[in-house]
Amino acid sequence: MRDQADRLREMALNLKQEIEAEIRRDLRHSRVVVISSGKGGVGKSTLALNLSINLCTRGMKIILMDADMGLANLDVMLGLVSKYNIYHLLQEKKTMEDITISGPEGLKIIPGGSGISELANLKDTELKRILVELRKLDGAYDYMIIDTGAGISKTVINFLLAAEDIIVITTPEPTAITDAYSLVKNAAKNSFTGNIYLVVNKVANDSEGIMVAEKFKLVCQKFLSCEIKPLGHIVNESLIGEGIRRQKAFVQIYPRSTATRNINTIADRLIEASGHKSPGLEAKRGGIRYFIEKVAGLVK
Repeated sequence: MRDQADRLREMALNLKQEIEAEIRRDLRHSRVVVISSGKGGVGKSTLALNLSINLCTRGMKIILMDADMGLANLDVMLGLVSKYNIYHLLQEKKTMEDITISGPEGLKIIPGGSGISELANLKDTELKRILVELRKLDGAYDYMIIDTGAGISKTVINFLLAAEDIIVITTPEPTAITDAYSLVKNAAKNSFTGNIYLVVNKVANDSEGIMVAEKFKLVCQKFLSCEIKPLGHIVNESLIGEGIRRQKAFVQIYPRSTATRNINTIADRLIEASGHKSPGLEAKRGGIRYFIEKVAGLVK
């Protein structure tokens, strides 16, 4: 009788532990960071890739989604061969797990499908299929970083408005700054309530990076009543192009470069600003699930 009672108590304890673990998993969310730009050619994908790898080296679990539909290139930038991509998921031939590939430092990448024109203009039903698959990843990663297309297409704006954090990247060129401002204006016009961060790429030196960021911040405050939080800048070094040619992230092959130090500063500030000081984030609302529901229009 005593043995049976002990077994019952052990079973009850195991059940309690399983329930508590399930509750913890339900509370744990992956923070969603969307990286975008007003125009192409400003280094958006380079930032997304190098920032993701930097976070991985800190012991965080990162999944990077290439959402630049039709012009995806993150796998190419690392010299990785992706047998499947989002197109195969849309055709209901493969799952999200099937198409996800492994990158440096434990980074996971969801390839977008470069050159597949159908992905550039997704139907609502197709977008929702992607989102349903993404929802399953919530809590398994510390950050989901989404590299969107450039500009203000419907898909890009939907992704921006659903995110907890937006990183807008620009260069000091007037056209890039104007287009970045248009992106922020669209977010502000649609009552975006998350954080908008700014990274200034291809600057000549630290002074230029700080000056451009401060001017952009002040203009957004004055005309959009929108608070922009500069994360930092990236100095224009030839090694960045060398990394692309060698199909390697420059933070790995040039760890002591100025550009790598810049990425490290950007990562530090993002972690501090998001309150994500340790792997796993617990919150009542947020994460991939909430992101999916917002994109799908299930919550306002």
